[in-house]
Amino acid sequence: MSWPVGTAAAYYNDYRYQRRPSENINFGRVFRIGERMSLTMRMEFSNIFNRMEMANPGATNALAATTNASSGVLTRGFGFINRGSVFATPRQGTGVVRVSF
Repeated sequence: MSWPVGTAAAYYNDYRYQRRPSENINFGRVFRIGERMSLTMRMEFSNIFNRMEMANPGATNALAATTNASSGVLTRGFGFINRGSVFATPRQGTGVVRVSF
């Protein structure tokens, strides 16, 4: 499921890739401690819904060899998708605490 963000089409058929949104969220709070001190707490998350998407297919020479000579396994070439890599990083979070006086 993709959220419609922006006015562009989700996919163009002229050799462009699919739109891949990455949702980020952050929130924070400031706590006053007396007149001159404050405590600020903030949490930041990237890829909050932990979307795992395959990497883009290769766009190298279509006539190049695509298999490993010794094992016969597909390793590269035009349209090859490396299953060991992903397009976006997994969910990450950062916590920040700041004391001002």
